[in-house]
Amino acid sequence: MTTDKVPSAGGQAVERTAAGGIHAEAIEFFIAEGVLTFGEFTLKSGRKSPYFFNTGSLCSGRQLAALGRLYAGLFGAVTEFSNATVLFGSAYKGIPIAVATAVALAGTEREDVRAVSDRKEAKTHGDASSFLGVLKAGDRAVILDDVITTGGTKLEAIAKLRDAGCEPLGFIIAFDRAEPVDDSGRTAREIFELETGLKVHVLASVHDIIHARPEWRLKIESYLENCL
Repeated sequence: MTTDKVPSAGGQAVERTAAGGIHAEAIEFFIAEGVLTFGEFTLKSGRKSPYFFNTGSLCSGRQLAALGRLYAGLFGAVTEFSNATVLFGSAYKGIPIAVATAVALAGTEREDVRAVSDRKEAKTHGDASSFLGVLKAGDRAVILDDVITTGGTKLEAIAKLRDAGCEPLGFIIAFDRAEPVDDSGRTAREIFELETGLKVHVLASVHDIIHARPEWRLKIESYLENCL
């Protein structure tokens, strides 16, 4: 990470230490927009969680513009993404994220980076490509998504890009729950990075919640300790 000028959620190019600044800004944005809420929630796994995260509520022009600026800020701050030519949004939640990020890059030196996504179903007429947007052999892609759970969708994206002659450079996701998923205490993100050799960069994680809302520290730390 570097200290640089990157577009903020508020629309201004600001100079800051990219990692800390973007994490803090992202958490405040997610809380303000109701993406991150606190209480007692039953997850799909049946586990009780003291918080819930869902980007599905981000759908207005203002919200998507702010989200795109956050992703664009982190994209611009990661050195290994400096030669990326494509922002790849996995269907379905990754599609608006990739488009919003590409739009946020307009007017910058990265404005020619293309937003591309995959199709879930094969198209049998017209443009029969497996992708939406222009994807070329030799492209270098950063894959964008909202969260990481099992990593299945992301493994599929890696395979599709490589089959098309493209090089996946890494990932940017909105939020990392950072829950241990095996006896070693490793998280889904850590296991995925080990298995693929690709780095997963995050706008924010559960640890950033603790910094932003210290009154929730004990509940969140207790939750993480009892995940296994």
